[in-house]
Amino acid sequence: MPRSIEVAVDAQTASLMLKGVARLDGIIGLSHQPGASISPPGDLVKVTMVNESTREVLDLLRELGVPDTGSISMSEPTSFMAEAHQAKVNQESNETVWDEMAFLLRNDTNPTFNYMLAMATAGAVAAGGLWTDTLHLIVGAMIIAPAFEPLARIPFALVTGARRLVASGLSSILLGNLMLILGAGFCTVLLESWGSRPAVPLPEQQWVAYWSSFTFGGVLVSAFGAVAGAVVIGGQRAVLTTGVMITLALIPSMALVGVGVVTGDLSLAGLGFLRWAADAVLVLLLSGTIFEAKRRWLHQGRALS
Repeated sequence: MPRSIEVAVDAQTASLMLKGVARLDGIIGLSHQPGASISPPGDLVKVTMVNESTREVLDLLRELGVPDTGSISMSEPTSFMAEAHQAKVNQESNETVWDEMAFLLRNDTNPTFNYMLAMATAGAVAAGGLWTDTLHLIVGAMIIAPAFEPLARIPFALVTGARRLVASGLSSILLGNLMLILGAGFCTVLLESWGSRPAVPLPEQQWVAYWSSFTFGGVLVSAFGAVAGAVVIGGQRAVLTTGVMITLALIPSMALVGVGVVTGDLSLAGLGFLRWAADAVLVLLLSGTIFEAKRRWLHQGRALS
């Protein structure tokens, strides 16, 4: 889809921007409102362009120093009608720019109250599913928790040059998974207090055994899931809405840590953590490989602004 960029900047920079943008190919619309911006004070310039021209416009804004002195807002129109540009729109890809990918990752994984509660709730639901050997509950937990994006932030930050995102990604991973373990442990305490008992010992249950062990098929599917997650982020789509998390063991394996600690089965907790670690390494390595390939061939070596 085409992109719209609204820029608030001083009048002199706005004039330079208008001249520069007018020379670019793929510009669908260009408007200028002198003095319309209150904060930061200055002019408003709005550019609408085909997706492939977004990077060129952003490069121009960086050359003019707009990120340092003004503000930039990007959006995606829900529909577009302009016959003169329709051919280019019909041929464009859905690959987004680094800035939009970074915004999506921050939005889904900053350690906010909602993120922490989602992780804890997912842990509780996963524990209930593992305790009762009920697959649909475990799948539901995978869809609740944004456990992929915090891991993906690390290779994304390294590839795009935004090293400051590494620390925030690590804190999201640590705090989020701690909440997941606590949620799983709390649910297990409630189940035991209620007198509920698994039909068969936990390590012998089908899904507990699956997510606490290593099989070629299970690891292979996780590898494909890690690749798919990076591809999905590149198209500015949320991982939770595309089924990527269902292919990975990140939620049920970490939930087993909480279940194992509460039930005193530290061996089960350790196996669950090892399976989580294996999937986490796959996400770090394979999503990083996809991001690096995109940087080289789709983003022409550009770094994050």
